[in-house]
Amino acid sequence: MFSQRQTYIIIGSILLFSGCVLKDSTPSVPKKEIIKKESKKTPTKKIIHKYKYCNKHTDIMNFASSYITNEFQKGYFSQKDALGAKAQIYLIENNSPTIFAQNINKANSSYKKQYELASKNKCNLDKFKISPLQRVKNSIEVLEKEEERKIKNENH
Repeated sequence: MFSQRQTYIIIGSILLFSGCVLKDSTPSVPKKEIIKKESKKTPTKKIIHKYKYCNKHTDIMNFASSYITNEFQKGYFSQKDALGAKAQIYLIENNSPTIFAQNINKANSSYKKQYELASKNKCNLDKFKISPLQRVKNSIEVLEKEEERKIKNENH
């Protein structure tokens, strides 16, 4: 039988000769060309991380906006009271201590805060281009125009 020394000599020679016998099947290319080819194959990509709280911001903005418009709808627009709505807007803009104005101001400040966070994080804000108070002001203008038309029609 084989001794341990003979086994090491046989294994070593097999490894030595098998390494010499294998031939590299890829053609030899200078290293500079390899680097150029690799850089062309792998263009640099910018990793875009999508901000995961956009829905949270838009949900809060939707709630605040609907709160403001619903309060004006219940309080003034359902009764077609443009003058009262204008007076309330004045109180809101001047931070009146009335409960209605305070609640609207809190909802509006929450809306603004969430809007700033969402725009800072590049969320889709196409739906929120007009602020809720501006929408209310637009509704007041429409209501005033309707009242003017009624007055004109009654006079003619």
